[in-house]
Amino acid sequence: MYGIAPDNFNVEGFAGKKSAIPMYIQFVTGYCSDVCHSSENIFHDASNHTNTIMAVPHQTNKKFKMQNTSVDDEDRYFPLLRTMHDVPTKGDPVLLTNLGGVNYYLGPLNMPKNSPTWNEDNNYLGRDSLVVKTDSGETTPREARGESPNFNKNNNYLRLIKRRNEELDGYAPALNETTGDTLIEGRHGNSVRIGSRSDNPYIFISNERAPGNDIEQLVDGSLITISSNGTLAQHFGETMLNIEQELIEFKLSSDLKAGSIESNFTIGNIYRDLNNGIDPIEIYRYGSKDSGEVSDSGEPIYEASKGNQVLLHSDRITLNSKLDDIFVSSIKDVHIGSGRFLTLSTAEDLVINSNRTFLGSPKPNNQDRTETMEPMVLGQILSETLTEMLDLIQNLEVFTGQAGVQTPLKSPTATAILGPKVDSIEAKIARILSNKHFIDPNP
Repeated sequence: MYGIAPDNFNVEGFAGKKSAIPMYIQFVTGYCSDVCHSSENIFHDASNHTNTIMAVPHQTNKKFKMQNTSVDDEDRYFPLLRTMHDVPTKGDPVLLTNLGGVNYYLGPLNMPKNSPTWNEDNNYLGRDSLVVKTDSGETTPREARGESPNFNKNNNYLRLIKRRNEELDGYAPALNETTGDTLIEGRHGNSVRIGSRSDNPYIFISNERAPGNDIEQLVDGSLITISSNGTLAQHFGETMLNIEQELIEFKLSSDLKAGSIESNFTIGNIYRDLNNGIDPIEIYRYGSKDSGEVSDSGEPIYEASKGNQVLLHSDRITLNSKLDDIFVSSIKDVHIGSGRFLTLSTAEDLVINSNRTFLGSPKPNNQDRTETMEPMVLGQILSETLTEMLDLIQNLEVFTGQAGVQTPLKSPTATAILGPKVDSIEAKIARILSNKHFIDPNP
């Protein structure tokens, strides 16, 4: 690699023509002997030493200590790029150079091994004669090569691959060719994939992928997917297996309680009831369309179609606003389901504002949704009505036990007999209204 020298380094040639002198920039392979992750590292002497490494070129006769306690800035290398750092670990092969009197590194380098976890520095093996070992006693081969004993390189995670997907890639296959993706892979089963199916882009963010898996799956510890066409089953169908290793469709967790969607409190059943008995499987067909064809079993065949969607998939998800509001908005419906409890807690008011509110699920094929449903009672009107009825009753004349004598219910004679019961009814009417829960009156 080379650059062009400034004008003052130009040379004058034939007929006075000036030419720039090429200035070569040399990169050499090297060995990372230590890393300054933070100020806690013994080689960290200044604020700009974060993410620097101590390294030695492979092509050198210089001896160095793998576990040195002194700082030699001749062995210190800074990240070459300003904002993007792939920080090595002790023992990683790296690429070294010097620009403007400053040592820089790129790396760690990739070796011919199908794993992003660890790449053995093959250029260093057999060069123990260049290492001045410590006086700590016998060393293991890892210690002798200066590898970090804290780094777990036993779980070799596979590199991500991309298989052709007949439903999503489109076009006629050519030797199973598909569009290449941009991949950022961590050492221990975490990754970011920025890619596409045909010309439809997607982004997958995966964490805690199993060591033996070479693609993102719904069984990963956490998965965030952003796609522009196709269903989740079309993207991840081949990875969704039950305990019998049979291919299954993706299901919402609330609809998987007890291994089925037979519960009366699932999103699937509510979705069906609110949409005139539609099959709940339609929840999962977003990003597809009916091809008009049927399978051998008579089921309709769906093909990938445009449809942007985002999936957040993990063991636990927390949304927390530190300072201001949280807004959840949909141009159509919002569905919240739970396999156990659904709780709403607030330090002040709970407001539910809707045209109509239903407690329970309206039955399917019920356009008005009020059929078979019981209307709620307006407490204030009920209290006033009961009070008026009680006043009316008290003005009625009744037999008080004296033969052939009628007297108003409010008379002293009647009151002595029926008064306690009237007082009891009046007290209950006074308590009938809640001071915490309110509903809209009828228009």
